[in-house]
Amino acid sequence: MASPALRGLADFIIVGDLPVLSAASRSVRVPLRQGAGIRIVDAGVMKARDVRFGRQSKLSGRASLEYLDIALDMIEGGEADCIVNAPLSKEAVSLSRRGFAGHTEYIAARFGIKKFAMMLIGGPLRVALVTRHIPVKDVPAALSRANITDCIKISHGAMKGLFGIAEPRIGVASLNPHGGEGGRIGTEEIRVIGPAVRLARKTCPGVIGPVSSEALFYSAYRGRLDCIVAMYHDQGLTPLKMIARDESINVTLGLPFPRTSPGHGTAFDIAGKGIAGSGPMEESIKLAARMAARSGKPPC
Repeated sequence: MASPALRGLADFIIVGDLPVLSAASRSVRVPLRQGAGIRIVDAGVMKARDVRFGRQSKLSGRASLEYLDIALDMIEGGEADCIVNAPLSKEAVSLSRRGFAGHTEYIAARFGIKKFAMMLIGGPLRVALVTRHIPVKDVPAALSRANITDCIKISHGAMKGLFGIAEPRIGVASLNPHGGEGGRIGTEEIRVIGPAVRLARKTCPGVIGPVSSEALFYSAYRGRLDCIVAMYHDQGLTPLKMIARDESINVTLGLPFPRTSPGHGTAFDIAGKGIAGSGPMEESIKLAARMAARSGKPPC
């Protein structure tokens, strides 16, 4: 909030625990101030004695989820137009909330959204994931014509509605090396991915695939594609984070409001040292404000 790049961009509501925010402000020697478009909402979960930088705990996990719930309440009540959340430790939250899969799934479930997608943006790349945080061994069985088609359509709609691209160019990745080589080293491209692409193309022109991810990422990096639909987490995010790890942004597509988050993790190893960069959070805030404005709502 001290960044000149964010000044006047929106009216900001910071949701957290005041003792935690105060301790963090001291670590970076930036005063914690309200007013002039900045309001702080104290969740009242953690006390000063509970603040332990760099340590996961059941209480900190519960507090993290409480902050998100308060923000979602504000969305539902019309008090906020979009959400930008800081990285969250799924491990810590799971200590008090069993089965917690992550922000993306939690927010979608809260609003009853069945069809949604996780997209990471970094450098010239936009990557949407068909499957997210599941074991790699479970990916083939988790792929279906329906969820691939849905991911393509959601991404296509986002490219047009949220990013202002009139004729989106979307590349769909194959699962197997070399696209399965006609079934010789995998049949998912023939049985599942190919039919899904053909179905999506009926309403989403400009979609190609399945194509080997190595070829797709090269094309996207060179500006020949607006978005890539990847089949699983590391297939999509390893190339993106190689070129833009410290600037990547996580966007949830398919929600009735913009939601963004820095693409990096919690970094417990440097917590409280005052050396973390604010760049990814600033870029997430800027993108959320632009998306809110494009969707017809004032910046949050």
